Amino acid sequence: MKIIPSSTNTSSQRINPVKPYEEIAEGMETSFTSHMLKEMRKTIPKEAPDSSSMDYYNSLLDQERAEIMAKSDSGLGVKKVILDQIVPQHLKHYLKNSHPIDRQGMTTMAKENTHE
Repeated sequence: MKIIPSSTNTSSQRINPVKPYEEIAEGMETSFTSHMLKEMRKTIPKEAPDSSSMDYYNSLLDQERAEIMAKSDSGLGVKKVILDQIVPQHLKHYLKNSHPIDRQGMTTMAKENTHE
């Protein structure tokens, strides 16, 4: 029995080798945002506690909102920070909207503008 690798997997790796890193970072931002929304919901004063079905519905709603926020380019920005940390240096040019960041957190472009 021969195992033939999927051609879509290898072709997508050639086109965008940072795709697995982006998926990991997006998942981490989704998890963080979902947890943040859950904790924010706890701060809302209520006269009576929610039923278990309402708690479940709210958790699904928080998860869906978190996924939408993580997929958008204007999310919390956690995904960009994580990508900057986990993507190998030789693959950083594949990231869209990437700017080289130094240790102080300023972009090299911003540094050049401050010296003029």
